[in-house]
Amino acid sequence: MHRILAFICFLLFALQVDAQDSLRPTEEGVQILFRNEAEGGLTLHSNGFGISFKRGWHKTGYKKKMLDMDLVSLRHPKQYKQPNPYYPDSRPFFYGKLNYAYMLRAGYGMQNVLFGKGERSGVEVRFNYYFGVNLGMTKPVYLEVLLDSQFDSLFKVVEVQQYNPDDPLHQSVENIYGPGPYFKGFDQMKFHPGVYAKFALSFEYSMWQQKVTALETGVTLDYFPKAIPIMAYNKNDNLYVNFFITLLWGAKW
Repeated sequence: MHRILAFICFLLFALQVDAQDSLRPTEEGVQILFRNEAEGGLTLHSNGFGISFKRGWHKTGYKKKMLDMDLVSLRHPKQYKQPNPYYPDSRPFFYGKLNYAYMLRAGYGMQNVLFGKGERSGVEVRFNYYFGVNLGMTKPVYLEVLLDSQFDSLFKVVEVQQYNPDDPLHQSVENIYGPGPYFKGFDQMKFHPGVYAKFALSFEYSMWQQKVTALETGVTLDYFPKAIPIMAYNKNDNLYVNFFITLLWGAKW
């Protein structure tokens, strides 16, 4: 009798442990207990870099509603830095660049889990897509312009001026000594409203259930009704297709 009772107790204990183990993949893989997720990080794309923020709400165990926000710089593919060939001590500048450009994206989308985590050390693969508005912003470029010089470093008169391709003094590289202060001109910003779409795969590999560590990579399409004026002597586009990679850190609750 005692052996039978001991065997029954052992069997009940084994079934309880097995039940707990069978639930663990569901809790770790689907994470039903976590209804919210938020993360931020750094993003690098084909024509610039910036920061990213995401906020998620579970719709089901495998789907989330997502809020997506980015603030990134936007460079022209033809821009490059060059120095004044007559002044070895001059600083390189972007000749022909009218404006520094930035994009502030805000969109809404969905996240679908393609492959859940089997274990704590696994990787969860997700497919994300977002659509939203895009506010393009431009800040004028300022340059250090040589007003009077003898092509030597002993005598030169330099003045900070907003770059103007129609100014004869700005039309020659030899009259530019270097870039002006970067923060000058933010009070002259102009705005260019547009829209965007983003499609990505996300790989979440945090070792802790309440933490988020993810790598997201994909493509964005940014469209503006009017081309953003970045360069003076090159064609400016109103449609940008960028490949990107983003590192994200955050939490679940």
